[in-house]
Amino acid sequence: MLLKRRKTVTGRPVLQQAPKIKPERARRIIRRFHLLINKRRIIAVKLKFKLAENDEAGTAKTVNKKLELLGLMSQYREGWKASHPDAQLEEQMLKAQGIKESQTLARVLGYIMGEIHDRGGLQNYQLASTIGQDKNRGGDSSKILIKWFQKIRDSRKTYRALELGSLSARNAISTSGMFNPVVRIDLNSNDPANIERQDFMERPIPKDDLERFDLISCSLVLNFVPSPELRGAMLKRFESFLRLDVASTYVFLVLPLPCVDNSRYMTQDTLCAMMNYLGYRMINEHKSPKIIYLLFEREKSQDRSNSGGKTLHFTKKKILRDHAGMNNFSVLL
Repeated sequence: MLLKRRKTVTGRPVLQQAPKIKPERARRIIRRFHLLINKRRIIAVKLKFKLAENDEAGTAKTVNKKLELLGLMSQYREGWKASHPDAQLEEQMLKAQGIKESQTLARVLGYIMGEIHDRGGLQNYQLASTIGQDKNRGGDSSKILIKWFQKIRDSRKTYRALELGSLSARNAISTSGMFNPVVRIDLNSNDPANIERQDFMERPIPKDDLERFDLISCSLVLNFVPSPELRGAMLKRFESFLRLDVASTYVFLVLPLPCVDNSRYMTQDTLCAMMNYLGYRMINEHKSPKIIYLLFEREKSQDRSNSGGKTLHFTKKKILRDHAGMNNFSVLL
C-alpha cells in the first residue's frame, strides 16, 4: 500500500486539504444539530431553567449547575454515556414535549449534550455549515442576492447589511463591495473574529439610523426557529433593524422549498401576503430544486396599518392543502 507523500518532489510541504463532506451528509448534520438544539431548549423549559443558547460553553455550565441542584446528575450522566444512536433515547428525545418525568428528561438531556460536546456534534455542524457555503458546491445563497442587488442599487452608495445565520466572512455579500459594514451573527459562530455569536431575537434594538441597516439577509434561519409564533416574531422584528432615513430597505429570505411548496399551512402566496401585511413587497424570486430565494423591498411609505383587518389571516393555523407526506411548517403573527 502506497504511503501519502508529506512533501512534494521539490521538498515543499504538501498543503492540507480542507475536509470534504458530501452535500447530502452536510444537510443531515445541520438538520440533526438543529433538532438537538430545539429538543434541548424544550427540556430546559420543562425543567424550569433558561439556557444561553448563543454560548455553548456557558450552556454546559448552566446545565451541570441546574441538574446538580435538582438532584438529577446520575440520570444526566447515564444519558451522556449512552451509545449513539440509542433507540429508546432517540424516541424519547423526539417526544420530549410530552415527557413529564424529570429523571427521563435529564437522561435525554445528557444524551443530547453528550452528542453535541463529546461526540463531535458541534464541530461537525460548524464544518458542515462552512462546507455548505463552498463556492464549488453552489452553496452561497448570497450570490443570488448580489445578482439581484446589482440591478437596483445606486452605485454611488454603500449599503449596510445584517446577515443572520452567517457561515462565512468570505461569501458574496461580504466580498461584493456593495455592503459596508456587513454585520454577521450566528448562534454558533465558527469564526468568532468575523461572525458574532448572537441570537437575533436577543440583539438590542438599534437606537438610531446609524445602527440600522439597508438589508437584512436571513438565509435558512427562519425554518430552524422552533415555533410558528417565534417565526412570526422574527419577521416582525426585522422592521426595527431597517433604516428610516432612506427610501427603500430590503429583506432577503431563503427557505427550503418544501416550507412553501409542501406544507399544509404555508404557501408562497401566503408568505408573501404576510410580508405585505408587514410592509414589504416581493421584488425578486428564484426556486431551485430544494431552495426558494425571495427578495422583499420595504418602501418608506409602506405601513402595515394599511392592511386593515387582514392580520386575522395570520394569527391562526389554517389548512390550505392536505396530502400524505406534507410537512407542518407555518408562521403566525
